[in-house]
Amino acid sequence: MSETKFPIGIALSSVFVSLIIAFWQVGDLFVDAEPDESEIGVTTLICILVGYLIYLLRYFVVNEGRKYTVSAFSISVIMSTVGLIIYDQQVGGWFWNDDWILEDALYASIRPVFILLLLNEFFGVAERGTNGIGNTGQVHITSLTRIGVIASLPLAIVNPPFAIGVLFLILTLAFFFILYRASTDTPLSLNGN
Repeated sequence: MSETKFPIGIALSSVFVSLIIAFWQVGDLFVDAEPDESEIGVTTLICILVGYLIYLLRYFVVNEGRKYTVSAFSISVIMSTVGLIIYDQQVGGWFWNDDWILEDALYASIRPVFILLLLNEFFGVAERGTNGIGNTGQVHITSLTRIGVIASLPLAIVNPPFAIGVLFLILTLAFFFILYRASTDTPLSLNGN
């Protein structure tokens, strides 16, 4: 794999979109907005999330370490959804239960992402220590995994209360495979047939 720098644009956009989603979710509970204003907020939020996913898809398609990045992205969102489902099972669901709290659900869906990130960093340090490799040089699997896990943070935050992150994950992966297939297909005129 060639030398590349950590994509700071992916990390910053992930944190920015995650903060917007989190503030909207928490603010939506405490602010009694008019129905028209709430619909505008949801539409804006979905547009921001879709724009982020399109930006992310472009990076996934052109990145040469895409299999590690996309798999880490997918595993992170799936683990986030599992954490949210476990929380829902313990509390009893959000719709009828007064014990269900959005902040606790957010922690339950974000916690697996941070655990995966910490495990990745721990194993990355151990791998670099045994191989005698510093942090500079070629891109390693741990750095590609780090990119995928950080990129998944907005989908982990959008999970509560409906586990929407998995729906967005399925659509994102479908578009990724379509775009990747389209970018690797050789036109018939260049094929020699």
